[in-house]
Amino acid sequence: MGNPSPSEWAKLYQIADQFQKVSPWTWMVNGDLFAVVNPQNGEVGYCSILGNGKEEFGLGIFLGDKGYKRYLSIFSDKPGVEEFDETIMTPMLSLLFANREDLQRQDIEVIRSLGLQFRGKNAWPLFRSQKPGYAPWFLEKEEAIFLTVAIEQALAVAGKVRDDELDLYEGVDEDLVFTRYYSDGKWKEDWRKPELSQRSSSKNPEESTAIVNEAEMLLLRNSSPRQGGSWELDISILPIPIGPKSSRPYFPLCFLAVERQQGMVIGVEMNEPWITQSQQREVFIKILKNAGQLPQDIRVKSKKVKEILEPIAISLGINIPVGAIPKLERFKASLDNQLSG
Repeated sequence: MGNPSPSEWAKLYQIADQFQKVSPWTWMVNGDLFAVVNPQNGEVGYCSILGNGKEEFGLGIFLGDKGYKRYLSIFSDKPGVEEFDETIMTPMLSLLFANREDLQRQDIEVIRSLGLQFRGKNAWPLFRSQKPGYAPWFLEKEEAIFLTVAIEQALAVAGKVRDDELDLYEGVDEDLVFTRYYSDGKWKEDWRKPELSQRSSSKNPEESTAIVNEAEMLLLRNSSPRQGGSWELDISILPIPIGPKSSRPYFPLCFLAVERQQGMVIGVEMNEPWITQSQQREVFIKILKNAGQLPQDIRVKSKKVKEILEPIAISLGINIPVGAIPKLERFKASLDNQLSG
């Protein structure tokens, strides 16, 4: 995609400065939702103005179908048990007003090159891009252009709300989202129902169909004697980014299995977070093979993990109960501490 040009950076910082001066979070709340359609590619950004909670100030943009679903889960009455995993797999753009120490060298260099100065708490614009599985990163060219547009339209929407020209909640179908879009040389607006694609609103048929290689299962049963006992196993994204310094780091998907009685580690596997469900099952088979024995049962903490393991476990006669995994959680906390240095 390339990096933003100096003029593109200048426009972005200029509109961000205006956004901070207007401070729309003083009359809007984090749950207020509106949408802006990207004129470049038609992708919808679902926008939330941040700041009424007095913790983060700025604008969050949830991108596309995945972003909209994530917004709904955040502001529902049913918080998820895997908040980090869900958040890190959500495509987003964001503007936050941070402290100077929150910025990285690249941010400071751009600010200095533009001859800008900021002082005080929550005064420094911080722009970030988040792609599924990756750590938040610096903006690419097209992202900077759309973020500039989205902030401009956020100001327009916030102004209408402030002046009582717009109510984002009353008088419309609750499934409709107030949307700004560019057409025929000018910005227009209407109420639209998010059209979730078939692919994002349901599982890929190839992934949802539990296909087990019975020949491989037979070989595993014959080569791995059943010793009984119980394991704890979890599949989760570690909050420690890894990867070469020259490219955007990602958060690894960690497969961790421990013996339930003593907490002895059975297997640890690190993978890219976007591997498919069938690939995750291959990793599970690898852990079973390396263990050299088959347990009586494997305890997991969520139905999501059970769904991944179950086709293999059923074929091998292994029970998959869902419940607390205290031995694994203690080891995982220790692993997180070691990786974070």
